[in-house]
Amino acid sequence: MGRLSSLASTLLLASAASAIPTSFERRNDTQPSDMIYDSADLPATQELVWAPCWDNYECANLAVPWDYEDEAVGLTSVFFIKASSGGDQSSAQDILFNPGGPGGSGVNAILTGFDTQIMENFGGNYNIISFDPRGVNNSALVEPLTCHNMSDPDNYGQMPSPGHSIPLRELYAHSVAIGNFCTKVNAETHARYHGTLAVVQDMMHFHKLNTALKGGDPETEPIWYYGVSYGTVIGQTLAAYYPDRVGRVILDANVYGVQHYEGYAPSAVDDTDQAFKFFFEYCFEAGPEKCAFAGNSTSPQEIETRYLNVLQQLEDNPIPISSGSLPSIYTRRDVMSSAFSAAYGPMSGFPQIAELAAALESGEVSKIAGESVPTGPYPENANYTEEISSSEVLVLVTCVDANGRFPLTNFEEYEKAVQTMTRESVYGGEQIAKANAASCIGLDIAPPTSQVFPGFENTKTAVPVLFIGTTGDPITPLSSAFRMSALFEGSVVLTHDTPGHGYMGIPSNCTTGYVQAYLESGDMPPDGTICEPDVSAAPFMQDQDPAKMVRRFAKHW
Repeated sequence: MGRLSSLASTLLLASAASAIPTSFERRNDTQPSDMIYDSADLPATQELVWAPCWDNYECANLAVPWDYEDEAVGLTSVFFIKASSGGDQSSAQDILFNPGGPGGSGVNAILTGFDTQIMENFGGNYNIISFDPRGVNNSALVEPLTCHNMSDPDNYGQMPSPGHSIPLRELYAHSVAIGNFCTKVNAETHARYHGTLAVVQDMMHFHKLNTALKGGDPETEPIWYYGVSYGTVIGQTLAAYYPDRVGRVILDANVYGVQHYEGYAPSAVDDTDQAFKFFFEYCFEAGPEKCAFAGNSTSPQEIETRYLNVLQQLEDNPIPISSGSLPSIYTRRDVMSSAFSAAYGPMSGFPQIAELAAALESGEVSKIAGESVPTGPYPENANYTEEISSSEVLVLVTCVDANGRFPLTNFEEYEKAVQTMTRESVYGGEQIAKANAASCIGLDIAPPTSQVFPGFENTKTAVPVLFIGTTGDPITPLSSAFRMSALFEGSVVLTHDTPGHGYMGIPSNCTTGYVQAYLESGDMPPDGTICEPDVSAAPFMQDQDPAKMVRRFAKHW
């Protein structure tokens, strides 16, 4: 999977609290205001209608069929947002973008600045268009994608959470109970229409309407796409299902799509420990003036030994915390889960790990008990949160995609999977296995025939696909990029030799140059190309506020 499900710590499936309409019910009798600041204020239309939104963007709320081959099922809506390049719009190229998930909000990604980062990296005259896939955030207003019983609002958020400490057999049984419950709850909903192929069909439908709106030929105009994490599964599926329509497709931080469509990705831990090896090496290279955990260590290996000692101390003696509104404890699993999340973005995450590890080693618990730093304001469906609702979307989309192919059919197989992944990764195997290996246990929701992805086979696309992978990605290893590239004729893997989830995390003029050449002319980097970062140990070679770093880190717990 493209991201670690928050079921890793909760294994509960709470949900949005709004009632589920049985048909397409939106405020189509209203007109958008001059400037939209709430997705609910933009009526959904079957024509593509752009409206100004959030000061600097354009938005469209597109009504789409639940099933493109069965109009009787009715309509849902998909919310799009466009960041314009500022260049000549008559020649600007639109690039569709998905940040990952399943369950990640493309709208929020744009509104929190990722459009600027993409444009600066891509160069050229490109508009970045993102969206919330059906069932996600601003596209979940018609009917939320959830495992919660919406007819029982009094029990919203009350499902029990077993945590990680219970015996594995009980954890398995709890997962079976949740899967069975989720299946039953969605017997009369549209959950089955939320698979990845349905999202790809929505993208192509949008692309045709958008092309026609701009005066192009909707039946021939190539589609351009950039996907990160689970967004690469969307891109892989797009390229496999519509190979003749590929213009430029860049897939960054690749999920092994074959395993995604089985509902279980044991290869996800291939590079998890390598991500932490980068941390130890960078910390040592930066030294104690830049890395808070460097101390007097004489090698990266010594820093790692000290870090493992910190984890063992927490295993033996969890830290009680009495400050704040409620008492709590810090445990080894808490720290490992937080460090795993921080490794996604090493530029800010590695200094956070260093500050926290140093505080734990020295016993300065007060440093890690501060208040969380609030996130910046961005529009969000009030009934959808990244931490709760998105975890449900992750499970449901993954399991609808698996469509009966989930390979773990009993406790013994689940136990073996957890043991194997735990052995293969010290720093992420246990938590990834306990969460993602359990995702589809007991859950049985099949897509309609029109949305069953037939699987990957050797495919020639109109323009070759550019795969990119870092060498220290904690959840989508470089091996996935090579495995998927082998299925697409002419494609190339560009290796970005850094830690992190996605190549934009740590800059490299080398990588940026190849990406821009591909976008401009379709030129591919030579096979075997490896790009180094511009600055060695970059995460520690910047000014940081240690207090803010620790508080940001602590909020993940």
